[in-house]
Amino acid sequence: MSEQAGVQGGNETARVEAFSDGVFAIAITLLILEIKVPHEQNAVALRSQLQHLWPSYLAFLTSFATIGVMWLNHHRLFTLIHKCDDGIIAFNLLLLLGVTWIPFPTALLAEHLQGRGQDVAGIVYASSFFAIAIVFNVMWRYAVRARLVIEHLNVGAITRQYMMGPVFYGILIGVAFVSAVWCLVLSFLIALYFALPPSLWARRARAT
Repeated sequence: MSEQAGVQGGNETARVEAFSDGVFAIAITLLILEIKVPHEQNAVALRSQLQHLWPSYLAFLTSFATIGVMWLNHHRLFTLIHKCDDGIIAFNLLLLLGVTWIPFPTALLAEHLQGRGQDVAGIVYASSFFAIAIVFNVMWRYAVRARLVIEHLNVGAITRQYMMGPVFYGILIGVAFVSAVWCLVLSFLIALYFALPPSLWARRARAT
């Protein structure tokens, strides 16, 4: 009986992850659609227009990296979450809602990166990731407290690493008031931080 329950839990987890993978893939693909193709026929003018698209390139690369790292962390979580309940499904849907939203603030920031509204666009961009970071934390803590997570050395390390998400993105909102470009640069660096394996924090905790 317990073996059948374990198999059923594994199937539920696999279905949630497969559905999530599809949403991540669609969201990350939609980013490129916001880069509009210039229609200039003259080579010099075309080259100039391509160069002027650098805000779109920067916003695309940053959001691509961030969504990619979110997918990576989502995959890491669901290698440890061995069964699902209604709470996990609800939090996961809330997370996917945030992921599907990201192409809009990305396009908004790319459009206004050099204009007067860059601070507003930057705040919308940073706030979107701030909200997603909170959902990531809440979902993970719920899974741990509900004992949906297998015993693993990285559980505590993941919790400590994720705690920095709202902190970093809260700082990013402040940076957006000053410079939208730096908002994108720091957002990319934050993505690199969360790409690091949790085992680094586990080893650090054991060393101390």
